[in-house]
Amino acid sequence: MRISPKSLRLSTLLLLFFVVTMSISAVPPRKQKPNKKKTAASSVAPKSLKVVQSTNSVEVTTDDGNQFLLPKYEKIFEDQHPAFPTSDKLLTDAGANLTPSLELMKEKMLEQKEMQELSSRLGISITEPTHLDLYREVADWLGTRYRRGGMSRKAVDCSGFTNIIYKNVYGMQLDRVSTAIAKNVKESISKDDLEPGDMVFFSTFKKKYINHVGVYIGDGKFIHASIKHGVIVSSLTEGYYSTAWRKGGRNL
Repeated sequence: MRISPKSLRLSTLLLLFFVVTMSISAVPPRKQKPNKKKTAASSVAPKSLKVVQSTNSVEVTTDDGNQFLLPKYEKIFEDQHPAFPTSDKLLTDAGANLTPSLELMKEKMLEQKEMQELSSRLGISITEPTHLDLYREVADWLGTRYRRGGMSRKAVDCSGFTNIIYKNVYGMQLDRVSTAIAKNVKESISKDDLEPGDMVFFSTFKKKYINHVGVYIGDGKFIHASIKHGVIVSSLTEGYYSTAWRKGGRNL
């Protein structure tokens, strides 16, 4: 192929202009299909147009017989790394974040159900899980019969029951008899300041000394081992226990 020097210069300038222009990344156009709804977010990554020099060259011969080799360029489409995560990644991440939330929601629902059941069994209103360990333990002893000196599932007395509750729930060892327990409490508590887990002390049978102990569970009620009924829930406002009341005690 023979061309004039003027044509060669013009061709060279046009070729250089083409190379500079086409080296800019561009997203290839997509054909629009009319009357069709857009599909869900695609997971295909966008592509960019890149112009690279080929290993082949174009041989050009001028009118005066001189030959030149001009570089040949090719167009290549490459995958772009998107600035934002793809829809698949977003769904994966959302699922990963959602799983702990669902597990937490399930735990909360089971916790609420347990609090309702314990409220019904103990006759109090449980709205917070703070003392659930205490409520679980004392509810498990309801109905256990009374026996003086007893400290087992078969039978317990008042100080034995309180000892077992404090050991199982709080990991604390108390004195064996109610008189000694009352004497060695860390803090004496009035009836109005009682909190779940505090101990309550009484002088029953018109005794002058403390001879009965129970565990306060809230709403003005306590659980204890009664001689007549075994382990039951009673109210501090009941005539008998209201009269026999001596003090509250806190070791926690």
